[in-house]
Amino acid sequence: MEKNNNLPFSSFHSLTLFTGLCLSLSPTGQLLAADSTEKNSGETLVVEAQTPSLYAPTRSADPKFSRPIADTTRTVSVVSEQVMKDQGVTNLTDALKNVPGVGAFFAGENGNSTTGDAIYMRGADTSNSIYVDGIRDIGSVSRDTFNTEQIEVIKGPSGSDYGRSAPTGSINMISKQPRLDSGIDASASAGSAWFRRGTLDINEAIGETSAVRLNLMGEKTHDAGRDKVKNERYGVAPSAAFGLGTENRLYLNYLHVTQHNTPDGGIPTIGLPGYSAPGASTSALNHSGKVATSNFYGTDSDYDDSTTDTVTMRFEHDLS
Repeated sequence: MEKNNNLPFSSFHSLTLFTGLCLSLSPTGQLLAADSTEKNSGETLVVEAQTPSLYAPTRSADPKFSRPIADTTRTVSVVSEQVMKDQGVTNLTDALKNVPGVGAFFAGENGNSTTGDAIYMRGADTSNSIYVDGIRDIGSVSRDTFNTEQIEVIKGPSGSDYGRSAPTGSINMISKQPRLDSGIDASASAGSAWFRRGTLDINEAIGETSAVRLNLMGEKTHDAGRDKVKNERYGVAPSAAFGLGTENRLYLNYLHVTQHNTPDGGIPTIGLPGYSAPGASTSALNHSGKVATSNFYGTDSDYDDSTTDTVTMRFEHDLS
């Protein structure tokens, strides 16, 4: 009987492959061991960072709030400049649509006209609790946001922050301030109803601790879908800052806004679903058709002209 001592061909290749794997894995194991040794022998360095959110600021711009919003025992909602820019917001009424619990009424809603900002918070009138940089703004005007950095809504009584205000909360518009950099930001937009608007934001650093800033705005439009309703406004807001980056800082601000608008009270609700005449003498109105939404029920002599001039000075000092 002939005896064959040779390994089968398949077994020979398996043995060769296994040997090759062993040889190739050995250096890798030595490297891993070396890395493990170095890692265990040295100190551990942990790096943590948070990317600031442009849509949800973590801190209030009001110096009265020294802690982050999350650590503040108040309900504070912030509408940032980036949100207003992305949404094309041009006035306070539109910006407050981002805040739950705040109702900003337009023409005809809740019996209001387009004269001034009609704002209700949790069902109560908050129009007299509007502040600009912490200073009460009691003017019955439509407020533009061309010079606004962000809008902060504080829900609940704010007597300890700003003095007497609405029991449901207050609204603080934070103005744009000079920064220690230089740049120009311009925008131009146009739309239906002859809407035209342009803004210009110029910031220029002067030296190492001072800067100036200038914001300009112009807007002219007809009210879409309404007859004879036109709006026109212009604004200029120069500002200067001294001592930036130091413990003593001085801010000087001036705001001028001129408006020429047509007040609009909306249309009657006659003919709309759910309408009911107020009395028996007018019961015939229950069977009337609805009016055209473009009808203007004011007069040619109606006007809403306003001029706003505001000068503020703020000095800050760090105690520690």
